[in-house]
Amino acid sequence: MQAPQIAKLADAYTHVFGPSTTFGKDLMPCVAALLSVAQVSDVMAVEGSHTFKRPIYAGNAIVTVEAPADHTVVATIRTASWPEVARDGTATVENASVDAALPTHTRFVGLAAGKSDRPDLQSASRVVSGGRGVGSAEIFKIIYDLADKLGAAVGASRAAVDAGYVPNELQVGQTGKIIAPELYIAVGISGAIQHLTGIKDAGTIVAINKDPECPIFEVADIGLVGDLFKLLPELQQAL
Repeated sequence: MQAPQIAKLADAYTHVFGPSTTFGKDLMPCVAALLSVAQVSDVMAVEGSHTFKRPIYAGNAIVTVEAPADHTVVATIRTASWPEVARDGTATVENASVDAALPTHTRFVGLAAGKSDRPDLQSASRVVSGGRGVGSAEIFKIIYDLADKLGAAVGASRAAVDAGYVPNELQVGQTGKIIAPELYIAVGISGAIQHLTGIKDAGTIVAINKDPECPIFEVADIGLVGDLFKLLPELQQAL
């Protein structure tokens, strides 16, 4: 229901941006369709007013795209590629009211937010993620325990989500959340390219896996080869 309102507001603007999150990826294509323009997705750098860089092939390549100069630019922004803006009170927010025809086949019922004592996955400075190598939903508790020791958010690979270890809102990767923490610890994650594209902007990547040949070690700043069920308790004790 927000898309018609944003499309109506766009009449007064040259650019309409949204975050490249689950919410943004759902909303912004609808806005672009209503404005009859092609959306630019996952912008990670701005080269000019209508020229942008975005990842393709699961982050294996970066392409430069140019939007038509005579059309409104509708784009989703890869938030992990940008530093957090200083919260000094200089930003301005305008309340807008718009008269737009809204669809009648849907209606807003309510908004419910998940509650957790842990940091938010997409904004946390530290993240501990578990993969299929953890073994089960019950054993995944060791990931939560390590995260609690570090004051970190918890993430997971798609394999762990598909196996039912954790809910899908914890998924990190191309089809999950794109994150850029200062510290990312991957436990029992092999490192499929779809997962790696979700953490490419992380500061320090630590990998713990018993297979020394797995791809995650190619991108890790620190690699620890061994049995996670022995290593994680030792790490927690040291912490």
